[in-house]
Amino acid sequence: MTMKRRYANIIKVLLLLVIVVVVVVANVLHRQSAINSVVVVVDYMANDTLVTSEQLSSSVMEKYRDITNQAVGSADLEGIRQVVKSNQFVDEADVSVTVSSDLMIKVTQRTPLVRVYSKKSQFYLDTKGRYMPISQINNQRVIVANGYIKKDFSGNIASLDIEALVAANPKAENYDITKIFRLAKYINNDKNAKVLFDQIYLNSNGDMEIVPKLGNHTVVLGDINNLDEKFENLFALYQKGFSKTGWEKYSSVNLKFKDQIICTKKQ
Repeated sequence: MTMKRRYANIIKVLLLLVIVVVVVVANVLHRQSAINSVVVVVDYMANDTLVTSEQLSSSVMEKYRDITNQAVGSADLEGIRQVVKSNQFVDEADVSVTVSSDLMIKVTQRTPLVRVYSKKSQFYLDTKGRYMPISQINNQRVIVANGYIKKDFSGNIASLDIEALVAANPKAENYDITKIFRLAKYINNDKNAKVLFDQIYLNSNGDMEIVPKLGNHTVVLGDINNLDEKFENLFALYQKGFSKTGWEKYSSVNLKFKDQIICTKKQ
């Protein structure tokens, strides 16, 4: 190896050491610097605003009053995340500190699926089947469920989680609230059903009914088994039957019985 090449390698090593030292010093100085501000960014998932960045920021500031005086290295990032996650409208939260020493909190809002009106309360179920309170900011435009809804499950309704409930007790699949969730999810995931229907009604016989946005009739589904077949028959009736006779002539369409569609004319 020539002397010239040796000097070049030594210079490279020295430059690398300098870069490492600079990075380490910068990191130490950054960790020792005070947090500049709290920034909360909420992804509303194309839904209405149910919780604001100001509300979440205030909850953090209430718990960590001196947060902007704390050093970056001593910030309780996981504790802050848990404070944000405790809000019942928050699905996920990520907390970090930016290069400019801002506390960055990125939040994903939960997505309501159905608004349930029971005898004693009203609440949302989100797309994962979990309880959500009614927001004081906005009323999310979602499917509405009402009627003779029983509270089949034990425990506080605020802790309701459909999937956890079913996992712990398979019989919970037959609970009213579970059937409402399954039906609401089906409607929400079917582009045609989502356009046509916005209300679920549980009648006194325990049969599920759905109410279209247009027209003045109800559709009796009975149970929530064979939904693909029931909706396929219903859409065929709408396209081939009602398109000729008109929706306004009928008060109900009954799909409860297999391979039968019973239409009741208005009196």
